[in-house]
Amino acid sequence: MCHEAIGGSLWEDRLPHAGIDETISSSRQNVRGSQEDTERGSLRRRSRTSRRSTFRSVAPLTTAGQGTQFNLAGPSESQQLRSAHEPFVHPGYGDLNPSYEQPNNTKPIWSLAKPLPRVVRPGMVPTKNELLESCINAELPAENSQKLGLDVDPNELEKGRIDKSADVRKMAAQVTDARVQRENNFIKTILASDAESASGDVAQLVQTRSSQRRATITRPPVQSPLDTVEESVSDHLSTASKKRRSRESQRLDEAEGEIDLGPDELIEGNRSLETLRIDQEAYPEDLHPLVQNLVEDEIHNNHTVWSVVRTHHREALAESLAVFIQLTVGFCADIAVTVANAGNPNTTAWAWGFASMMGIYISGGVSGAHLNPTITVMLWFFRGFPKRKMPEYFLAQFIGAFCACFAAYGVYYVSIQHYVSSGTGTDQEIMNCFVTNQRNPYINVPTALFTEFVGTMCLTVVVLALGDDQNAPPGAGMNSLIIGLVIVCLTISFANQTGAALNPSRDFGPRLALLALGYGSELFTNPYWFYGPFAGTLMGSFTGAFLYDFFIFTGGESPVNYPLDRTQRALRKSGMKWRRRLHLTPKEEEDKVV
Repeated sequence: MCHEAIGGSLWEDRLPHAGIDETISSSRQNVRGSQEDTERGSLRRRSRTSRRSTFRSVAPLTTAGQGTQFNLAGPSESQQLRSAHEPFVHPGYGDLNPSYEQPNNTKPIWSLAKPLPRVVRPGMVPTKNELLESCINAELPAENSQKLGLDVDPNELEKGRIDKSADVRKMAAQVTDARVQRENNFIKTILASDAESASGDVAQLVQTRSSQRRATITRPPVQSPLDTVEESVSDHLSTASKKRRSRESQRLDEAEGEIDLGPDELIEGNRSLETLRIDQEAYPEDLHPLVQNLVEDEIHNNHTVWSVVRTHHREALAESLAVFIQLTVGFCADIAVTVANAGNPNTTAWAWGFASMMGIYISGGVSGAHLNPTITVMLWFFRGFPKRKMPEYFLAQFIGAFCACFAAYGVYYVSIQHYVSSGTGTDQEIMNCFVTNQRNPYINVPTALFTEFVGTMCLTVVVLALGDDQNAPPGAGMNSLIIGLVIVCLTISFANQTGAALNPSRDFGPRLALLALGYGSELFTNPYWFYGPFAGTLMGSFTGAFLYDFFIFTGGESPVNYPLDRTQRALRKSGMKWRRRLHLTPKEEEDKVV
């Protein structure tokens, strides 16, 4: 009996599919006939199945026909090796902690620790007015290309196969035809079927794009033919909003371009679209007006009152903690080298690099570990990071930097006092351990600005390259280490003239802390604190992102890959919404803009 149980357990671990696992389990139940073993086996399977499913899309098992590979880098990936690295999960743990059973990619996280998410943004899909115009004035396939005398296959255009041409107009016509046909087919896939078939089609559409790299997620059925996909990260809907949306599924939100065309209206080309009452509260602002079945409520443990608070602010709290650890270690390294008066300056570069690695490992899977306001702004503009979360991220980053200065100063308080009182050093040298500035009098304003600009530009290009899953993303959680080594390289290259802030919060937070410690107003009399860490890094971040997207990135979520009119439309609608919130635009003018 013991031999059978042990052998069965080992065989069960080696099975790659849950279906075979269930078959053997059922056979074993018939042989044993023990109710206690049945319950124990079901608990064990339930706690293991979801964890195992996240690895099914990785490399298949090595078979005997493939031969044995002797690799100095270690054994090849296999099911046994992956199982060896899985933690022990007590039976019933997942029932008491349901969030543990969720796949890692339940919601998008704009993280520096792994490839960036792919989200649908307004510039990638047509608006209600554009769809209505398309229904009224239906274009023939490849109509624009045919007007220029091009003999092209519409199916080839939809796949993006456009030949090079010296005439820009010919390429533009083919691009327009390809985009129109692709968008129309996508909309018809969603709208020209009932709720269940639409859910299956869209889920299959998304899974075909991601099944090779990540585990698929089972989506719940939806209730309306036109559903909603999240433009950015999804905060779960309140109960009242869900009920209101189910009751008012026919409503439109013109500010977000939301539509509700029935299948008959779309297929038969009905020339009229019923304009329904606008309800701003029916849909959250950051939900995009397509495919609701991609939005899945998160599951939280919430065992205590604090766990509820942490659930609603977990990303900001994680970001603040990561910044605090990163900067505390970096500041302490700067002070240690300064007060020792015999250290190698490159020691601080390595310390800053590994401190950044630590920060990314701490919060990379929760907040994304941006650690830098300019990275947050860049990810919003170029990758769809939700703008509603930006103020909270900024506050967390600056508070973390502010507290890190106090922590590092407290650790080395006695050494700092001895260093200054003994005449070995000056207060300015201590200030240089916490803030950045022109390290020498001959460093002028353009030089300082350009130094921060180029350094941040290089950092941004590398961050986007590591986050591009169609480039060459490193595996096995290596993003954090690689970015840490990049920080080492950039610090060695650019810290000599300004200290290489590359980050507004890393400079501004300590300035406020030193001002509170009595270091004087000279911290802000030099305008470098603004044009270096703020203006220089922000311009460098946007320039680096533009260069990467212009030369390499192909995803539609980047404004560089939008049609220009779509970009202008998104900016115009964003400005209109803010004017409406501030009560600066009359209702009549809003209708004209939309």
